Amino acid sequence: MKLDPIINNRDLLATSVMREQALDIIEAGIRAVLPAAVMGASLRFEPRYHRLIINDYSFDLSKGRLFVVGGGKASAAMAESLCRIVGPDSIQAGMVVTKYGAQVSAGKIAVRLAGHPVPDLNGVEAVQSMIGLKREHSISENDTVICLISGGGSALMPCPAEGISLDEKQQVTAILLECGANISEINCVRKHLSCTKGGRLARIFAPATVISLILSDVIGNDLSVIASGPTYPDPTTFSDALAVISRYELAARMPQRVMSFKKEGAAG
Repeated sequence: MKLDPIINNRDLLATSVMREQALDIIEAGIRAVLPAAVMGASLRFEPRYHRLIINDYSFDLSKGRLFVVGGGKASAAMAESLCRIVGPDSIQAGMVVTKYGAQVSAGKIAVRLAGHPVPDLNGVEAVQSMIGLKREHSISENDTVICLISGGGSALMPCPAEGISLDEKQQVTAILLECGANISEINCVRKHLSCTKGGRLARIFAPATVISLILSDVIGNDLSVIASGPTYPDPTTFSDALAVISRYELAARMPQRVMSFKKEGAAG
């Protein structure tokens, strides 16, 4: 079966045999890491036993319900693939948030659209609705929550810490994006202004079993950095975040409440 080209202007670029072969290699590489390919190679569902197999790990879903949450530029495509693998009837409810322009249907998993790379109100409201699933469905230790995480999740899943406004988080994000800091440094600062980053999303859904399916866009695949690690322990501190701000001489440009919040955190 002939596949539709991934590179839109392929016909214009394929002006020789060698160029056509190079384009074939590029497209093969891209297809290999598309969410559907990665999810299909990593997940298997046994409906008879209501058991989910993820690589070498087996999860018994028969004792409770299955919920799905998450965010990132690939999260909607991941949700669509997960729905196809486990079947729509196996999922109780869910919500993921991705960037504007996505046109994906994922059954019982609602797909919300929000701003990227600078967070916006739609992202905040989506995360609040996502967190609200726990109370709405009385999610307990018998249930399983699958978190679909991909690059872009830091901006798409904003949940400002108490005392920090969305406007202030937007200012901080814009400053960090233009200062030359790398993604680890940017996310270190963002994690310490959030109620969900740095493992806090997993904590919210405890004591349910939380399974993270993560597509990496970070060199080295540091799980604490991808989407600011919403389900992974945070190895950084408020002092580390302040060090980043100092390294790039950003203190004078940061909102006053953000700097106060960071300093209070560093002081314990």
